Amino acid sequence: MQILVSIITLSLIITPLVVLHELGHYLTAKYFKVRVLEFGLGFPPKIFSIWTQEIVYNLDNHVQINSHELEKDQIIYVELSENKITYISEKNNLKNLIPLKIIDIFEDRLKVKTMNWSINLIPFGGFVKLFGEEKNSSKDSLSSSSYLGRFIIIFSGSFINFLLPLIMMFCVSIFIVEKNASDIIVQQVMPNSPADNAGLRSGDKIISINNQKIFSVADLQNEISQNLGKKSDWEIVRGVPNLFQKPGESNQFYYDDKLSENYEILARWDPPVNKVGKDISLEKARTLNSYAGTINFFEITNSTSKTTISQEDAKKYSNLSIGEKLPIVLNGESNGIPLDEARKINSEAGVIDEFREGSIGILIGSQNSRIYREGFSENLRDSVKQSFSIYKLSYFSIVGIVNRSSNPIFDGPKALGPIALGQISGNVVASEETIENKIFILITLASSISLSLAIINLLPFPALDGGRLAFLFIEIFRRGKKVPESIESYIHGLGFIILILLIIFISFRDISRL
Repeated sequence: MQILVSIITLSLIITPLVVLHELGHYLTAKYFKVRVLEFGLGFPPKIFSIWTQEIVYNLDNHVQINSHELEKDQIIYVELSENKITYISEKNNLKNLIPLKIIDIFEDRLKVKTMNWSINLIPFGGFVKLFGEEKNSSKDSLSSSSYLGRFIIIFSGSFINFLLPLIMMFCVSIFIVEKNASDIIVQQVMPNSPADNAGLRSGDKIISINNQKIFSVADLQNEISQNLGKKSDWEIVRGVPNLFQKPGESNQFYYDDKLSENYEILARWDPPVNKVGKDISLEKARTLNSYAGTINFFEITNSTSKTTISQEDAKKYSNLSIGEKLPIVLNGESNGIPLDEARKINSEAGVIDEFREGSIGILIGSQNSRIYREGFSENLRDSVKQSFSIYKLSYFSIVGIVNRSSNPIFDGPKALGPIALGQISGNVVASEETIENKIFILITLASSISLSLAIINLLPFPALDGGRLAFLFIEIFRRGKKVPESIESYIHGLGFIILILLIIFISFRDISRL
């Protein structure tokens, strides 16, 4: 049942994004008078199709008919010259033939429908088929359109995907009046970190960063990621310890928001990575995370020791062979030795064996969860800010990847395929979040996917829009001399195969994460 929910949810997210992408191609093609042959929802095999846009074509006096007998509702493939049909075939056996559906047959003309709207079996997308994508001299072909026209037609799909996050995030933010809020509290401050150098302490409550109120962990991460490498102004309320708390109770603090203080903190692009037992003591590491240890796997050998486990003992947890590594996992997880069992072999075992401090160098928690309502003007302002924030986050993520940053902010799920995305969306639907929160999370996910589609599609890679733009620029640079059609088709075909293999590879990685 969960798998079905995941498939349906992901289909409902991705299909509209791809269809709107293709709609961008369709509308701009119509504007530049390029003939559109088919608009498909999903991918073949075809389930059914609807034909529209009736027109009457005259038959040329010397028309060549490669068909037994023409009938109503028959699909034919024709060649046109000056709006006359010069060639008719039952099969698409020549390049640049135009598919038509016969509505009525006359002695010297045919009444046909020219536009095919298809519903196809494979979900998660759609396509637009334009006339003359390959070399063609017809006025209504893509290849005979102007350079500007072709650029806009090819670019328009990604432009729609760039624009959608702005619209979606604004709409969902403006209509969600009730919002969740919590007090964000500093739990630990790493020694010699930016937070430590600025004077932050355990128990401090974070009020705002650069005058942007912090109501959630997501707000905090958002502001930090947008200020990497820059100093930012933090408004902090110092916690006053409860002198009467009972022994054994967690630290309790009192706060007076009127007594806030300001601290200037520089967020790091590349925070240090501390190896447990080497850069940070095991004792200190476990105050930060109780799952820490000096080792996070056992090597499978013939005997069990502090760092190894015998193959016989390993069989209880996995079917790995001698020489392979048995990971230490949290209790209840599979494909590894549970943490409790691992610590019976070696008390220093843990799930993690290194710490990346983060941009600021703090561990945080939240308390005092509540729901608050904003006035219309505040909600409008926050909606605009929320809409643009996704672009900023994407920009900093790309910069972080290019710079190979070790920042944990960029440790989110990378190179997710359809299986992992389906699992995420399905988990959101099945969660106990409120309807409003589910909608907000799914719209945020859809916005991120839309932006990713836009960026990936514009990469200069064969079979993508960016690859087609690259060939267009080559043609412009060569003053109208195109790359030979056979070479371009071969390159796009090879690119398509590589993309399919990449999707399969990422899907296998998704499965391995399940």
